[in-house]
Amino acid sequence: MHKHDLLMHKKWFRATSWLILTVFMTASVYLVEQNATTLRTSLLPTATHQPFDGTTYPIKKVPDWASLSTEEYNNVYTEIPSSKLIDLPRYTPSNFATPFSSLKWGDSSTKNLRNEKITYSVPYMGDYSLDSIEYKGSHLAVDIKLPKGTPVFAIGNGIVVKVADISSGFGKNIVIEHNNFPSIDGSGFTTYYSAYCHLDSFLVSEGQVVRKGDQIGLSGETGTATTPHLHFQIDNDNADWHPFWPFTWAEANAAGLNFFSAVNAGLGQDKAIMTTINPMIYVQKYLDLSNVQEVVEVSRETTNSPSIVKTSETANVPDEPSPTLVATETPILPVNLRFSVDSGGIYESGSVVYFTITVKDLNDNLYVGKFDGLVNISLENNIGTLNKERLSSEDFENGETELKLSGLIPGESKIRVSYGEDIFYSDLFKVIVVKNEEAIKNSNTSFSDVPSSHENYEAITYLAQKGIVSGYPDGSFKPDATVTRAEALKLILEGINATMEISEVPFKDVATADWAYKYISTAYLKSVVSGYPDGKFKSGNTVNRAEFFKILFTAMDVKVSKKVSKDPYKDVSKKDWFAPYFAYAKEHEIIDNGLRAWPTSDMKRDQVAEAMYRVMKMEE
Repeated sequence: MHKHDLLMHKKWFRATSWLILTVFMTASVYLVEQNATTLRTSLLPTATHQPFDGTTYPIKKVPDWASLSTEEYNNVYTEIPSSKLIDLPRYTPSNFATPFSSLKWGDSSTKNLRNEKITYSVPYMGDYSLDSIEYKGSHLAVDIKLPKGTPVFAIGNGIVVKVADISSGFGKNIVIEHNNFPSIDGSGFTTYYSAYCHLDSFLVSEGQVVRKGDQIGLSGETGTATTPHLHFQIDNDNADWHPFWPFTWAEANAAGLNFFSAVNAGLGQDKAIMTTINPMIYVQKYLDLSNVQEVVEVSRETTNSPSIVKTSETANVPDEPSPTLVATETPILPVNLRFSVDSGGIYESGSVVYFTITVKDLNDNLYVGKFDGLVNISLENNIGTLNKERLSSEDFENGETELKLSGLIPGESKIRVSYGEDIFYSDLFKVIVVKNEEAIKNSNTSFSDVPSSHENYEAITYLAQKGIVSGYPDGSFKPDATVTRAEALKLILEGINATMEISEVPFKDVATADWAYKYISTAYLKSVVSGYPDGKFKSGNTVNRAEFFKILFTAMDVKVSKKVSKDPYKDVSKKDWFAPYFAYAKEHEIIDNGLRAWPTSDMKRDQVAEAMYRVMKMEE
């Protein structure tokens, strides 16, 4: 990679690595929030606000991310030059399907799209991948990337019903109640609750009546947030508390998921859809109705609401939706359709595979008509590239369409099809490497300090061919060099083809710019590592043999029995915390059956290669 390209990729990473932001909640937080909201609402004085007269964006200006210098990414809002501030980009769900990998840094033709994807880091009902699309997860809000101190505005007339400051979760957050607002589908009038979370400061108080466009606070990174951003959410009257969240920790644990994997898997998506609306689509639907000239009385029999204000003429705003009460931009999703995918079986890595997606009605007949909305396609584990991630009825012919999956790498996955509130999965399929043992033994892959007579030659050569280990610029492998904790994670996670999960980690000595951040983040989310009591991970510390085998087997999800009936080695007592791992390694000949295991000795590069090689051979 050229030096310039490397710098641009580093710049892009700094712009997007934080995108896996979220709100952590414990069950106690849910209960406290629910009860506190109910209590506050009951104590607030009765107040009324101005009738609905349109909406406005919660944020006016954001940085031109594609033009900022590396240093400017960490600046507060007032430090960003005005020449590098732009209007908040329009939120267009179809644009999120374009991956960052296809956007060349510096390409003026894709600059606006890059800014949109960076600004809206997590879309409505998205997940925490870098290229999330709507309805791929259960994140029921839109995360808007912002510098700290960005002005935040009320999207419409309303009453402030909540001003809360909590140390975790949503942090400093404001909730505004909007009465007699038009529904997102234009069918009548209802009450919505807009929420603005992770703020740095408040400019309003509970019970205060606000007008559309009033500044209510400044953005921040309070609560559980790794960088400044605005979590922007709109709840409807089905939500029991505000801001709502669609699942509890207990529900995630019961499903065998952590917080991030629960969101990524769409846990509670049905609740999220039932209790919220797409906040940016709603704002854009009724945007800029400032030139109000008449009040139109709407029949109570048809709308169950006394009145609504609208313009006498269509607002002269290019490319904005009509302000009249018509169908929403969000497709109305039909029911009674079932999707299936014919995937399953074993495929060779590097190959191209074609699957057929079929749509049927409830009578199990091929559905050949039109349907509203989009079908979202994704992989449960990212082991390949889909040629399409969003489908419409136009893509189907006689109830079927073909899907191409290329760039396959070893691993297992399912194809996930989501349509409205329904989610369908294909059968599990597996991608393997077709191995040629003779080719490996006779390989020309060699290092200057690893002759064929070296006791770990076969293991090192095997892993080198697979790209799991590599040498140094001088052509050496340095088999006797020790391995750090970060290096061990990289070798293990790449060796098992683990899907990288980039998110916040609690280690104060690990920065998002570190080369090993994605490995440490993935290992932490998978409960492979937990760090030290002082809050550090100590990436550069040498990993000893006990730590290494614990990390290795935990990452592989090996069922290691905690019961050890006898001392596996002279220097490993059956009572030692690491005894189960050495007992397993000895039983499966991952390490040799000697008298001692040397659990506190540092792991060397050739020893790591040998252990990885034996584990991989055991899995074949």
